[in-house]
Amino acid sequence: MERGQATPSITSLVGIARALGVTVQYFIDTPTEAGSVCRGAELKYFGFADSANLFGRLTNLSDSRKLEAILVRMPAGQQPSEVTTHAGEEFLYVMSGEISLTLEGTTFVLQAGDTAHYESTVPHAWTNTAGEETVLVWVGTPRLF
Repeated sequence: MERGQATPSITSLVGIARALGVTVQYFIDTPTEAGSVCRGAELKYFGFADSANLFGRLTNLSDSRKLEAILVRMPAGQQPSEVTTHAGEEFLYVMSGEISLTLEGTTFVLQAGDTAHYESTVPHAWTNTAGEETVLVWVGTPRLF
């Protein structure tokens, strides 16, 4: 099959999909721009009533995605976020500014170019400690915002 010399049956395709942890659609669907590409000019920010942060989705919404990426704009002088835990894992990349990341009571100061990767089940919180806006990319296991 890998060399294009055989065509799998539907039963074989279902078995291969299960073994790889994907749906059968993975083998059939052709990637489209709407499903695979996000244009910077079309980035829209959203927020929450209890947060001054702005969030821009860098990945398309999909039930089958294993990861999502969010651009986070944190204004200077914001209040620290509440300590939270949830299933999955998170990766942060600080593009500009500075944040304090607290993991299980230990605080790390991250500056532009720094990254962090941790299990989301670890109690965590972050806040902007710079005198200016901080911009970071958050990548993690999809969850409800």
